[in-house]
Amino acid sequence: MPSPPLPPEALVRRVGWDLHSRHPADVYLERGREQWRLIKSLLPAEWSFDDKRVLDFGCGAGRVVRHALSEDPSAEYWGCDIDARSIEWLRANLSPPLHVFQTGDWPPTQLRDGQFDLIYAFSVFTHLVDSWSAWLLELHRLLAADGVAIITVFGPGISTHGDVPVGEAVNGMNVLSPGIDWDKGGPLVLHSEWWLRAHWGRAFEIVALRRGDPGGPPPLFGQSILVLRKRPGSFTAEELERFEPDEPRELAAVLANLASMRREVEDKMEAIRIYETSHSWRLTAPLRAIARVLRERAGSPR
Repeated sequence: MPSPPLPPEALVRRVGWDLHSRHPADVYLERGREQWRLIKSLLPAEWSFDDKRVLDFGCGAGRVVRHALSEDPSAEYWGCDIDARSIEWLRANLSPPLHVFQTGDWPPTQLRDGQFDLIYAFSVFTHLVDSWSAWLLELHRLLAADGVAIITVFGPGISTHGDVPVGEAVNGMNVLSPGIDWDKGGPLVLHSEWWLRAHWGRAFEIVALRRGDPGGPPPLFGQSILVLRKRPGSFTAEELERFEPDEPRELAAVLANLASMRREVEDKMEAIRIYETSHSWRLTAPLRAIARVLRERAGSPR
């Protein structure tokens, strides 16, 4: 198939892999190509794409799947994302042959059980907070019995993250900046290897876990990557989320999350203090007083 056009720069930058380059399109193409080839290097030696169905979960505007379509066209490819602009662009430019659909904040999707032989997700579970277990179980449902899931996470192998203490004994599943807007990247979720094996391992066999490199070279830039096989049976979100018995690091993880929430509140309070002491806040004080009086009059009985 001919090379598809590049997405608009806003969609290129949305996925966050351009590293503020002056040529984000070049980096976008390079990273997507590297990541597709990394996925292929993690598949079983006997793997063939012939007659396979592949899902790019959190595909954005197709950074990775565009290379899959050109390099390994014998499979059937699907992509989904929560971002309407990305899905609209894919429908206009890559579909067909790509099948695309938009997801909501929470599953389920309308796809059938066991539909995919390969599911991959780059930089998705690094941001899912409350819905992580529901989406992990949805991928379990969608994956064929002998299928493979390849998912990136952030945390294993990482010992520092700015001024925040991180590490195998601290993280568990630790949410940094839980209240940050999605337009600014959303929350950042750190995982420990022991936590992944304990919690994700209830529904999936972790075939391989390549730990992140703190130096962050491409194509993962410090993220870790897991190769998963689904365990037979059905599971609930509560089963995945429950504390590991007799695991003291579970408490450390809870305390780390409380510390993250406290930092978030303190940062918000400081931002409010700075704004309320600013020149513009003082200048608009009379207008706010008038607006308050008008609201009170509007709400008083006649």
